[in-house]
Amino acid sequence: MNQAESILAAVGGWDNISTIEACITRIRLEVRDDEKVDDNALREAGAFDVITVGDHVQVVMGPQTEDLVEEIEKLR
Repeated sequence: MNQAESILAAVGGWDNISTIEACITRIRLEVRDDEKVDDNALREAGAFDVITVGDHVQVVMGPQTEDLVEEIEKLR
C-alpha cells in the first residue's frame, strides 16, 4: 500500500470523505463520520499531526501535501 492509499484508508475511504483539499502543508478534509478517522494510522502513513474538530480533519503532512492529494484524488 502506498502513502496515498494508506492515508485514504486511515480516513475511512472515499465513502467517508465529503471534501478534500491541499492547504500548503495540510490535507484538509470534511468527513461524514469522524469516528472512522484513525489518527495512529495517519501518523504511520507519515502525518506529523492530526487535528480533528467535529467533522473537519487536518492532516499535517509537510510540503508534499499537494502531490499526496492529487494521488488520493486518482484513487476515486
